[in-house]
Amino acid sequence: MSFVTHWEVVPDLNTIPGHDGAESVLAEVPNQVAANSVHSGVGTAVVSGNYGGDSVLMQAESGGVTVPTAETNISADDVEDGIEVISTPQEPCVGMVFATADAAKKYYNSYARHAGFSIRIDSSRESKKTEEKTKYIYVCQRAGVNKKEKVATDGPITEKNIVRERRRDYVERTRCPARMIVRRTPHGQWEVVHFEKDHNHKRVKKFSLTKYLNSHRNIPPEEKEFIRFLHGCNITSTRAFQIMADLYGGIDNCPYTEGDVKNLRVEYRAEYKCKDMKKTLDYFSELQKEDPDFYYSYTLDEEDRVENLFWVDSAARKSYELYGDCISFDATYLTNAYNMPFAPFIGIDRNGITIQLGCGFLRNEKTESYVWLFSEFKNAMGGKDPLNIITDQDFAMKAAIGVVFETSTHRNCRWHIMENARKVLGQFLNGKEELSDDFKDCVSFSFSPAEFESKWQAMLDKHEINGDQRFEHLYEMRKCWVPAYFMQRFFPFLQTTARSEGFNAVLKRYVNPKNSIYNFVQQYKKIQQRIFSKQDLQEVVTVTKVPHYLTGHPMERQMKEVYTRKLFNVFQQELQLSSSYYVVRVEGDSLLDVVPYRSCPEELYGPRTFRVTAAKSDGVYSCTCCKFQWDGVLCCHILKVFDTLAIREVPERCILPRWSAEILADGGVEVLGESLQAPEISSSGKHIVRYSRICTSFNKIIVPHMGDDEGYSIVSKHVAAMQAKLNELKKRKASNVALEPQSGQVGQSSGGAVASKSKKPRKKATFDIYRS
Repeated sequence: MSFVTHWEVVPDLNTIPGHDGAESVLAEVPNQVAANSVHSGVGTAVVSGNYGGDSVLMQAESGGVTVPTAETNISADDVEDGIEVISTPQEPCVGMVFATADAAKKYYNSYARHAGFSIRIDSSRESKKTEEKTKYIYVCQRAGVNKKEKVATDGPITEKNIVRERRRDYVERTRCPARMIVRRTPHGQWEVVHFEKDHNHKRVKKFSLTKYLNSHRNIPPEEKEFIRFLHGCNITSTRAFQIMADLYGGIDNCPYTEGDVKNLRVEYRAEYKCKDMKKTLDYFSELQKEDPDFYYSYTLDEEDRVENLFWVDSAARKSYELYGDCISFDATYLTNAYNMPFAPFIGIDRNGITIQLGCGFLRNEKTESYVWLFSEFKNAMGGKDPLNIITDQDFAMKAAIGVVFETSTHRNCRWHIMENARKVLGQFLNGKEELSDDFKDCVSFSFSPAEFESKWQAMLDKHEINGDQRFEHLYEMRKCWVPAYFMQRFFPFLQTTARSEGFNAVLKRYVNPKNSIYNFVQQYKKIQQRIFSKQDLQEVVTVTKVPHYLTGHPMERQMKEVYTRKLFNVFQQELQLSSSYYVVRVEGDSLLDVVPYRSCPEELYGPRTFRVTAAKSDGVYSCTCCKFQWDGVLCCHILKVFDTLAIREVPERCILPRWSAEILADGGVEVLGESLQAPEISSSGKHIVRYSRICTSFNKIIVPHMGDDEGYSIVSKHVAAMQAKLNELKKRKASNVALEPQSGQVGQSSGGAVASKSKKPRKKATFDIYRS
């Protein structure tokens, strides 16, 4: 590339006689355009020169960056795809003075980018008296020589001493002489004492490619904070880079690469190494000050490392008082960066929404770990056992539940059992379609223990598999997982641990398992807020919107006022299914058979007949399908009997209060007496939103005009004027802060609930990160 350039230096607005502002200077330099180095954050440089016949020291903001005039000649190599590439800024020269060493480095780096090479610090010198830097040598990245690879000479090469390394390309150092040396002056400034321009290697010719050179791949501080924000939201590195590239108007304009974003996120993850757990416990302590009912507990091992952790907030503790009748627990789905299993306690609120009732991390999945976790959960919930609990098939978990939750009904997840059975019986059942159907009928369509026992024995006899150990093993565990043994227990819409697994799937969208525990608990809080938002939305739907009625039955209008909207929809479905049946009286109005016309569309009911027992005077009804007992909602068979007996409204005893639409004192209840204020975005959030908006808007405005000289000149003029005004504002604010008196520090007393301590109180906790 050949450059024939005339340079004009933008002077300090206050040092030039006859010029008192940005507009007057710009009027004197109509052809001035803003170089790319204006955006490079270069510091302040002072250059000797003449302006208007007077010899002055001219100071330019953004590092004394000089800019080319319209007389610049551009060769054919300066044009890429029809877009002009800005010519190289003024090369450094001996005698040039900078305010700081950093400003000198940035100036030389800006020059290097336009000249097609990268720089690094070769060496520096410190003063023995003040221990401050007095000299820096900035060199081309290809200065010096590469380190020689060490070759093992101690014996023959064997398989043991061959170490696989990732293949990497490297920058070849060619003893390039190009450099700039700056020295600190007695006045505290930095002066260029030596400059060598020539290189002995090829340089990058296309300006658009120079951003990939090491010293030019810089992420500005503001954008680092924005990427940190995206990292906290579990946005992947690829998506984060795409967002930043869009803010720049395209990947070509972004001054760094996706790899740089990935490396930055690795740094963020490494910030909490060796202090992650301490940071987490400090965070819990702060939450306790804000929320006195926030509860957390932990245990330490022999080396004072945290091995188990449990926490639950006040909203979950209040929700448990209302919805502790059935919980799901699963510790097999997700582990964190330290391979500690994540163990959430999951419940269901009156809207049918999955809610959090506590969370834990365990060092291992042994019985004693589960005993500790369940004990802490029980302590946090006022010593109240859950009425029913469903888990996966884990013997350590089962043993711990028997020790801690003595009054709870425990069942295993049917899906997990069937999956394990499929692994064992898969080949055996392959091609035996009739046996597979009978096996499924036994497990999924038996409505009482007696019916299951009868069907099971019939299956064994029919297919001659009596004594098969695989089936005997499943039969021995039948009371832990077969639904027929739990028909009278309350497991609403919860025949498996799908609730827990669904929650873990949601958690994975918010949390990267590679991140720290501190990041994990922060994201956990965000998920809690998301749940509150879904609850509020359902409350609004229930109160303000009218559903689409499917029938003209008075019960449908009645239950619309009683149930939450989600449960009303379930009731509507059962009411609609009731049209598939007719009623046969067995013993007058007290015992009735509900017979399908052909087959019920609901697979669970199918073509079978169900028997309903009715006590009309007491308002008590029961069906052999047991839906009211396990889901808390009337089945279509009882609803058909209501229609036959001319019952126009659902009796009160057939309405489960936990599904009521009435306002309950759950975790989302309003606090009376609070002032109603519109929520406002935080100051950091406001900064991120404004920065993103300005970047996007600025790109949309200027990109169409970058190929036009006149448009480019207009944009450059306003950028320079805006920069001058912002620098003036910055100085004014700095001077105002310096004049303000320092306010005293006000001490704060610590408060809140006391966290549960380890059972080793004499040990001093160091909270080192868990190392496997």
